Amino acid sequence: MTTLHPGAVFGHYRLDRILGEGGMGVVYDAFDTRLERQVALKMVHAHLADRQFIDMFIREGQTLAQIRSPHIIAIYDIGEQQGSPFIVTQFIKGGDLSGLVRSKGPLAPHLACLVNAQVAGALHDAHQVGIIHQDVKPSNVLVRNPASPLDPFAFLCDFGIATSSSDSPAGGITGTWNYLAPEYIRDERDAQGRPIMPEPSRDIYAAGCMLWFSLTGRIPYAGEAVQVAMAHQNAPIPQFVGTDEWTREANRILQLSMAKDRRNRYQSAAVFKDDLLKLREITAPAQIVPAPSMTDPNPLPILVAAVRAPSESEAILIEEAARPSKITPLRVGAAMVGVAALGVGGALAITQPWVEHGPEPIVPTVKGAAYADVNGDKFGDVVTNTQNPDGKGVDVVTWKSDGRTLTPSKAVTYDDPALPADNDGSEVFPLCADFTGDGKNSLITFVRSEKGFNFHGDLEGSLKAPAGVVEQGKKMAGSTFYYDLGTDDFDGDGVADLFMATTFGNPDPDLDRQGRTVGDGAIWVYRGTGSGFAEPTQFAAYPADTREQIVVGEFTGDEKADLVVLNRAAGEPEDKTLTTGTSELDLYQGDGATIAEAKSFSFKHKGISSIVAGDVDGDGRDEIVVGESGRGEGQTITVGTFSDDLAEFSIATRGKLPKPRNTLKTTSRYPVTLADVNGDGLTDVIAASQDTSDSPYTFYVALAAKEGSFQGHELATWKSSPEDVRRYNIMGGTIG
Repeated sequence: MTTLHPGAVFGHYRLDRILGEGGMGVVYDAFDTRLERQVALKMVHAHLADRQFIDMFIREGQTLAQIRSPHIIAIYDIGEQQGSPFIVTQFIKGGDLSGLVRSKGPLAPHLACLVNAQVAGALHDAHQVGIIHQDVKPSNVLVRNPASPLDPFAFLCDFGIATSSSDSPAGGITGTWNYLAPEYIRDERDAQGRPIMPEPSRDIYAAGCMLWFSLTGRIPYAGEAVQVAMAHQNAPIPQFVGTDEWTREANRILQLSMAKDRRNRYQSAAVFKDDLLKLREITAPAQIVPAPSMTDPNPLPILVAAVRAPSESEAILIEEAARPSKITPLRVGAAMVGVAALGVGGALAITQPWVEHGPEPIVPTVKGAAYADVNGDKFGDVVTNTQNPDGKGVDVVTWKSDGRTLTPSKAVTYDDPALPADNDGSEVFPLCADFTGDGKNSLITFVRSEKGFNFHGDLEGSLKAPAGVVEQGKKMAGSTFYYDLGTDDFDGDGVADLFMATTFGNPDPDLDRQGRTVGDGAIWVYRGTGSGFAEPTQFAAYPADTREQIVVGEFTGDEKADLVVLNRAAGEPEDKTLTTGTSELDLYQGDGATIAEAKSFSFKHKGISSIVAGDVDGDGRDEIVVGESGRGEGQTITVGTFSDDLAEFSIATRGKLPKPRNTLKTTSRYPVTLADVNGDGLTDVIAASQDTSDSPYTFYVALAAKEGSFQGHELATWKSSPEDVRRYNIMGGTIG
């Protein structure tokens, strides 16, 4: 096949421009017309693609596909078309680490630590699935946002000569001399005379060499190939001169990563990463001085661009000052180096040849469907349901996430004669879950009807209200009937079930307006069948007179839904919002059919405006997520976790949703829902709030993290938001 020109169509990819071209193939900036995203498409010339080359080409694609890591280039597609093998990968805007250091000089110590820690994390992710990279070097590390003083983002690429733990060892040298571990230069063999299997310590040695290069702009050992090989085996490990804390710790890390004996190196890239992140927090000296070596007996001191990592506010000022007036694609010298690698090292060794300013698309790393992912792109979405502007029914809008922002879809309007004329969305329930059992999410909207609900979307049909609710209603004469719909997997069969939570208001109108309920609350479950829902059965009943809020989630690790009831805090009975104090939290463990006796826990909190359930730390169990309101300071995110033996309930503050720019004098209360908006497998916290009482609502997110604080930022402005957004107007996955 001859080179295709920009504008050509290759399968379902539109080729927008050529990023680079060499003797072996072409790299395109392309657009995936199916998933609507920018990609890098790498195509090998058909006349050069013999069987051995195609095997190596496919092997790299398969290797990449085994790894789930935010810091490893993601593979989207691989195949052969019109005689040309091709691979489609994540598109990275930036440059490689080698070109960055050679053009800008050594990285500031805090940036070098961060970038190399990210690479170490990528190596750990690869090692966890038995993949050894074998060619870690600066030109195989792409850096997005390289000019950012706070958050450059590194990607490890080129797994063309990677091996897996299932491979048979082969003789010979693979890798790059300047970053090759001593044991492979020595061609060490086992007792049977076979070459030793590649180990994680080989990658760690190369990463240690790369750390030195990042900090100094120099390779650890210089000279001809033989001299470099001998130095890796016998020369002293590079060190810095000095006795300050940063220098001592940097030297220790270099000793542990570049030890000549692999048994003395870091045995885990994760420990290497942790040490680099700790070093990042230590203030560096104003200049770092490499110790003399055979190849450089009188090294010059290296002036440090910044002795510490900037604060967030300092970083914003630095980025604003450096931001160009317009976006300009700039071809850099590394372009043809990367493309030339198609014919030298690995089949896919491509260095990104364009430097462009602007955010790089986020690539989801979640396995399976992301929580609340409506459109199947592995990013969790948000769904809103509000009264149609013309007063005819309710508009349901899917706000699609790209990992960084939300974009609204065209509204779908639902109407039914049973809906009140002034319905504010509280009688319409768009729910996102795996209702069919195929591992993919479906969006189904449940709309109140005369006898129950009609449902629309990926499944269509109708449901009758539970007969038990009708009977209970007869006994609660004078009380208002209240209900919510939600979804969870109650029996652990992999198919989402529908549940209805019911309560009855207080016959006293004043107490009813305050949210006071009477009698028993109940949970009714419509079991999912994969094509619809079975007749409802009662799952749980609980005292409702002290109930403030309920949460359904899988808290105990058995993959079956449980019930949590948060009872009213001691305080003024007229205040229907949970006040600051200590409440009783009751956990009812579900067994698939009913619930066990309640286990009670104390919960000390501030005023609570929202309480939901989701897996924010990726451990496979849901946590309690609470939005605690505060005056003008934004909403605190508190996470509650049950111990494995269900004997304890612990809470931790994990961050804050941003406070309004024009700080409100009233208490900040946000309607909250959950969705994995950045596709990392952790359930994020999304809220809507106003800056002022007459401004449109804004969506905010607090991005979940396994450890540390949830980082918050703005997602989108809800320009056509209603005057008063309630919790039932904003939905993610199982929140109804």
